[in-house]
Order: sequence, then C-alpha cells, then structure tokens
Amino acid sequence: MTDTPQHIKDLQLKLWLSRTPGDRLFQFLVDNDAMYQALRKFKISMNLPLDGLDPEGEYMKKKKETNKL
Repeated sequence: MTDTPQHIKDLQLKLWLSRTPGDRLFQFLVDNDAMYQALRKFKISMNLPLDGLDPEGEYMKKKKETNKL
C-alpha cells in the first residue's frame, strides 16, 4: 500500500517478526481460511462458479460420474 508511512510499515514488520514462527504460521492459516471462506460465500451469493473452492463437492460429483459408468 502506498498510503502507509514507512515508519508504520517498519513497526508492523518488527511486531510480526517478534512472534514465534509457530504463531506466524497459525495466523497465516487462520487468515488464509477466512479469506477462502469469504470468497466462497461471495461466489455462492452471486451465483458464480466456485472454480475449485468446493473440493468436497467436486469429489462427490466425480464419484457420481464414476459410479454411472
């Protein structure tokens, strides 16, 4: 982002790096899951194709197609 001053970016980086690697990994996973769920919910609400955002649904669809043969 271009609107955040450099000294704020430096402070954010210092705070981030002060966490343990496990804490940083956990936070990444939590944030990634929240972003995934928000995108999935948005696509469902707009009736857009999920394009890989529903792996369980895709598995079940392939399973049904395989059982038909």
